[in-house]
Amino acid sequence: MPTSQRPGRQVLLIALFLAGVGVVMVYSSSSVLARERFADSSFFLDRQLMRALFGVAMMLLLSRIPLPWLQRASLPMFVASILFLVLVLAMGEGRSAHRWLPFPMPSVLSNLWFQPSEFAKLAIVFYLADVIVRQRDRMMEWWGGFFPRLLVIAGVQLLIVLQPDLSTAVAIGVISLTMLWLGGFRLLHLSATVLTAIPVAMISIISTPYQLERIMSFLRGADPQGAGFQVAQSLLALGSGGPFGVGLGNSVQKYFIPEPHTDFVFALVGEELGLAGSLSIVGLFAAFGIHGYRIARQADTPFGYLVASGVTVMVSTYAFLNIGVVTGLVPTTGLPLPFLSYGGSALLWNLCGVGVLAAVSRANETGRHSPLELRQSRSRSAGEGAGPRVSTGAPYANA
Repeated sequence: MPTSQRPGRQVLLIALFLAGVGVVMVYSSSSVLARERFADSSFFLDRQLMRALFGVAMMLLLSRIPLPWLQRASLPMFVASILFLVLVLAMGEGRSAHRWLPFPMPSVLSNLWFQPSEFAKLAIVFYLADVIVRQRDRMMEWWGGFFPRLLVIAGVQLLIVLQPDLSTAVAIGVISLTMLWLGGFRLLHLSATVLTAIPVAMISIISTPYQLERIMSFLRGADPQGAGFQVAQSLLALGSGGPFGVGLGNSVQKYFIPEPHTDFVFALVGEELGLAGSLSIVGLFAAFGIHGYRIARQADTPFGYLVASGVTVMVSTYAFLNIGVVTGLVPTTGLPLPFLSYGGSALLWNLCGVGVLAAVSRANETGRHSPLELRQSRSRSAGEGAGPRVSTGAPYANA
């Protein structure tokens, strides 16, 4: 097996293993809830399993598609994501927010919902990778390079905030700014954007009661009787797991954590599989990030480098934020844990992202006489901080 293909094989195996653990943990954490709510203990298991199988099939299919084909699909994919985000505001459904569109399917997959924001996070990775490559000569400019990209990103975030879903909007902002930095935009421009975004986010938090309550609960510490109830229960679950856990299906906290199979499934991993299981999951996400970085570094085209970097940052950001919430290190966000949390849209598009990573790795097999590396050139902007630069052609050079 070529050396350039090994990281691609590794990310596929990691994703398959995590998705398999996710199916098991969804059943273990949701069987009681499913029996009470639907009189069927396998209600959530059946749906997660079918979604996982479909997602794996899409992952394997995408891993075989040539990169030029994927690049040509970037703009149509991004336009479709915008249309879905607008549509969900008009006719979306949800308990307290309009985030889902009905996606009719037969038999066991009936009553599924499509979450456009999950599609949008992958679509914007493709869009930015493509536009940075096509507009590489204007990256150092404010009006002709950075500002139009900023408007597009802000537009996507606004559509998501209106659902409302501030957490996903923030995560997409982190992913996008990281890609712009990797793509060669000025560090000065990126820093100014972050400083401007902070008061905007604060205004959104102050004007939205549930967001403000989450932040205050985090600052005061997990309040078992208030907004910190889920975090307090998740910490109890993690603490009661001990070194090796109480065993699959033996969780006590699944009776107390609301919807334990969704955003707080990692807490049930800690309780049922113990510290060993929790550290294994964290280790697998760390390994995913390392192999994703290797795939990006070995890419032979700027688009391959950027899209592989974007997917790696996307999965890593969601994993970090979700585990941070469960362990009480960051405020509650409502973001799912990639591959493990119950939810068809998140699972599908994360697996599709892994397929894209494998496609980049597969493309590295040929014509790879020198690795594609990152160039950090500061000569264009004396006295100003500048981010990494995408050169006008491969390979990059890492300073």
